[in-house]
Amino acid sequence: MNKSRYIKSLCLGIALLCAGYTVKAQQVETSIFLNGTLPMANFNDNVAEQLEKFGPGSFQVLDRSQIGKGASAGLGATARFGLWFDVGVGELQPFAEVSFLWNSSGPSIRKAYDTHADSLNQYPTAPHYFNVPVMLGLKYRYQLMPDLKPFAELGIGYDFLFITKNGYPKSTFYYKPNGGLAWMIGLGTYLGEHVTVSLNYTGLGSHLIEPTKKSAPDPNEESYTGRTRSSLGTLGLRVGFHF
Repeated sequence: MNKSRYIKSLCLGIALLCAGYTVKAQQVETSIFLNGTLPMANFNDNVAEQLEKFGPGSFQVLDRSQIGKGASAGLGATARFGLWFDVGVGELQPFAEVSFLWNSSGPSIRKAYDTHADSLNQYPTAPHYFNVPVMLGLKYRYQLMPDLKPFAELGIGYDFLFITKNGYPKSTFYYKPNGGLAWMIGLGTYLGEHVTVSLNYTGLGSHLIEPTKKSAPDPNEESYTGRTRSSLGTLGLRVGFHF
C-alpha cells in the first residue's frame, strides 16, 4: 500500500513538474538589446578649461581628477533572460541581464591628445571606458493595443569599470578594474511581439579610480598619480529583440 502511494505520488510530482515546466517555457523571454548612450554625471563634465594649461611640447598625462570625465557618446549591447507572470492587470517579469558599454574620451580630451606631441613624435593615447553592469530587476508591461505594450522597468546590480591605458608610450598609466553599485530605470513599449524601443538611465556607480605606472615614475608627472572617485552614468536609447 505504501509502495503504491509512493508510486502515485511520484507520478503526480512528475506530472506537476512537467506541467510547470511547460507553463514556464511558454513565458520565458530571451532578449538582446542594442544601446546608444550619452554620458551623464561626471561622465558629462567638460574638461576643456583644465586642458588649456597644456601648451605645445609640455603635454602630460591628464590629472587624475579628470579621468572618468568628459566621455563621448557610446555604444553597447545587452543580453537578458526573463520570465513573464500574468498578474491580472498586466504582466510582471523578473529578469537578469549583463551589458557591455563602451565610451571613448570626449572631444576636448581627444583634441588635447591629438594636438600635443613631443619632439620624438611619441603621440599620447586617450583613454577609453568600458563598463560591464550586471543587473537583476523587474519589468511591468500592459497591453494597451494588440501591437502596443508600454512597459516600465527597474534594475539594481554591480558595475565593473575598465579604463584603457593612456599617456605617452614610455610613461603609460594603467587603471585597475574597479566596481560599484549600479541601478537602472527605463520606460518603453513593445512594437508587436518581438521588438521594443525604450529610454533607460543607468547609474553606473561611484568608482575608485587608481592609476598605476608601467615604468619608473617621471618626476614631471608625479603630481598626476593617486586615487580619485568619479560618479558615472549613461542615458541610453535601447532597441530590443525578444525571443
